[in-house]
Amino acid sequence: MRVRACPLVALLLAACSDLKTYAAGDAGVDGVEPVTSDGGTAGADRGASGIVVEVLAANRDRPGARSPAGFRPWRTGIAVSGDRVYWVESGTMPGLYVAPTLPCPGTDCVEKVADAVRPASFTATSTHVYYADTAVIKRLSFGGGTPETVASASDEVVNLAATDSALFWSAGDHQELQRTLFGGTTSTIIRSNGTPVSFAIAGERLYWAGVDISGQTVALQTIGVDGKGAREVARFSGGFHTMAGNETYLYFAENNPGNIHRLTASTGREEVVAREALGVTDIAVDDRYAYWVEPGNGDFRNGRVRRIGHDAREAETLAESIPRPVAIAVSDDAVFVASSGTEEKEWKDGAILRLSVLK
Repeated sequence: MRVRACPLVALLLAACSDLKTYAAGDAGVDGVEPVTSDGGTAGADRGASGIVVEVLAANRDRPGARSPAGFRPWRTGIAVSGDRVYWVESGTMPGLYVAPTLPCPGTDCVEKVADAVRPASFTATSTHVYYADTAVIKRLSFGGGTPETVASASDEVVNLAATDSALFWSAGDHQELQRTLFGGTTSTIIRSNGTPVSFAIAGERLYWAGVDISGQTVALQTIGVDGKGAREVARFSGGFHTMAGNETYLYFAENNPGNIHRLTASTGREEVVAREALGVTDIAVDDRYAYWVEPGNGDFRNGRVRRIGHDAREAETLAESIPRPVAIAVSDDAVFVASSGTEEKEWKDGAILRLSVLK
């Protein structure tokens, strides 16, 4: 069953009739269905939930963090904490922004928290948001205050990941992976095999993808957050998109069309859980699902939001016809997406969207 849900405020980047959403568990655009861990169809809640898409902020100018260097993919750029959603923009007024997580009755409830030259990378923990303003890494507590400088580099910082005690990063095309201890020093913990293009924390380990000069040959690598136990995980020949993890799983995307992999951090078990992705710009993982955004192809008007349960083997589509989604975050039963808009508007018609799963 397809559900066409009109947002509470005008959806400027697509007409309501054009934006497609689905009942949670519905087949979606490519006919896939969620399955339970024993292989049966997940029938109890199938069709019982709907997706409502709402605009939290419209006419955003190039939301999302990204370095323009080489084959650098998007570096996410959105996070949520409590009743506020945070994101970065790199357009005519670059910086860190915040808005309520529910549609605001006023004409504009967006607040600019800090200026930036250009956000190049982004990550978040449960307590802080981190972003690299070119070569300077800053963090902001979700509790308030102003951003503080955590570390700086001689080149643009293009990869970020964080735990509660340390920040992991790399700059430019340098193969050295740096670790900055909060309240302590910065040191190199390892040298990557290939240029690192993505960082993620899963379990007690840092993962990254090292690519060769073509951007196609990829070595997925890992090391403990304590700087011990480095090893190579897998190799690919079709390029790399991005990755994200939680205490149990690492999800990552490679190849073109994209393949979504799920890796169990404790055992190293790896499996492909989705294929034929229209690119993958960002992944978010919670206790039940992995969510990701596909920017689309052609004119990038056919972007979509998808997810898969940790015990499932097939993905489901939550929404499509979103112009070039580039970042995703999740909190409870709401998914937050940054759409970069359309090329004909010079990417100045982006939006911050909320997808609510109605029980």
